[in-house]
Amino acid sequence: MVALVLAAAMMQQTSLTDAVLYGDTKAVQSLIAGGADVNAMDETGMTPLMVAASEGRTAIARMLIAAGASVKASSKDGSDALMRAASANRVDVMKLLIAGGADANATSGGGMTALMVAAFGGYADAVRALLASRANPNAKDSQGRTAMMAAATSGDAGTVEALIGAGGDPAIADAGGSTPLTYAAAEGHAEAMAVLRKRGLKARPGDLALAAAGCHSTVVRSILADGVNVNGAEGDVVPLVSAAGDNCVEVVQMLLDRGARVDAKDHDGRTALIKASQAGHLEMVRLLLQHGADINIRDGNGRTGWTFAAMSGRLDIAELFKQARAAHAVPRPLEVTSTALKVDQPIPKQYTADGRNDSPPLAWSGVPDGTKSLAVVCEDPDAGNPPPFAHWLVYNIPPDANGLPEAIPFEPDQPMPKEIAGSTQGVSGFRRPIYRGPAPPPGKVHHYHFVVYALDMTPDLKPGLTRADLLEAINGHILGQGELIATYERK
Repeated sequence: MVALVLAAAMMQQTSLTDAVLYGDTKAVQSLIAGGADVNAMDETGMTPLMVAASEGRTAIARMLIAAGASVKASSKDGSDALMRAASANRVDVMKLLIAGGADANATSGGGMTALMVAAFGGYADAVRALLASRANPNAKDSQGRTAMMAAATSGDAGTVEALIGAGGDPAIADAGGSTPLTYAAAEGHAEAMAVLRKRGLKARPGDLALAAAGCHSTVVRSILADGVNVNGAEGDVVPLVSAAGDNCVEVVQMLLDRGARVDAKDHDGRTALIKASQAGHLEMVRLLLQHGADINIRDGNGRTGWTFAAMSGRLDIAELFKQARAAHAVPRPLEVTSTALKVDQPIPKQYTADGRNDSPPLAWSGVPDGTKSLAVVCEDPDAGNPPPFAHWLVYNIPPDANGLPEAIPFEPDQPMPKEIAGSTQGVSGFRRPIYRGPAPPPGKVHHYHFVVYALDMTPDLKPGLTRADLLEAINGHILGQGELIATYERK
């Protein structure tokens, strides 16, 4: 008997929920009159009033409230009828619920409020209705997120404005340190970002990385215009790598045009080229190779971009690596000349240890496209143990330089001439970062090779490199090479 009563009650409750769902006002009236429980929950944890709120059934919601339906009842996840109405932008029902005593600041199990729910949907009218009912614009959920962050995620600038106008703080950060601007950048919402920036919020390197990963070129452009470092922050996600992995061609081109380091690595040691190859993005790989990406760099597990192409069977991408390797196999010849030195002729005394020890002037031409820096080595293959003996190293030379001026400063702490500003003198065989001219033992002609390298490497090699260090660093990066050979003999 008891089982039959329970079954009848359950059927009656299901009928009431269905009647509310389908907006059958007469059936709702009849079921209420017949004793249906207006606060009973269905198998999903919803009361009839929650269903009415979700569906925007204002008249039925009014009937349920009049029949004793609780406006504060919560479902299994802690949400109430007001949150359900807010999630669907049912403003009329929301006003009815608030008038009936619903708490605008009630929270769900995760700390969400109706205001956060409405803001996430980008429902400005619903947000204004809740704010008018004293909803707290700065309340936080269990992860420290506010309604402002929810509005920034939705991208509705009007909602963001409404929250700020009601005292919402755009500078509050969540538990992970993200601000509303971070949420807007990640979703590519330029208009919402503009509202937040007007309130003094500034983009950060992490915001740039998120916008780049989402292929949001307009947002990336605006963040870069604010002066954010194009390479991101040390130890953070690298914008170029993120964009390349998601095949954001326009963003990658923009970042490279703004000076992004093409071979910058993420925390796993992956470059943009490795990430693009791993993801199978053919045109992205092509673009990065055109900008001089290093095909020899390995990630933290020792894998190159070619490794990923081979592992995934992408023969088209592997072919691009093969072509790039072949293009670098034979450096383009450079013409190296000097107003002071003649080929296979004695070096004037001024440029030797027997004279003033001035470094000689050099000039070069024929530098290939794609050159990012140059390096010069003066070496004597007739001396050294083992040979050759290094007399001079200069690297990190700007790619637009067409030579070295005479008498580069002898003291290593002196600034380099403006023509080669930023260049670095390496450590010669004399164990000092300076030029030291020929000083061979008497009785034998020594040959001095002034070798110029055109490199596809940015000019950021560290100071203090020896000849061996330098040659190891530039291995696989030499686009062009040339030399001038002169002699010197002590009698």
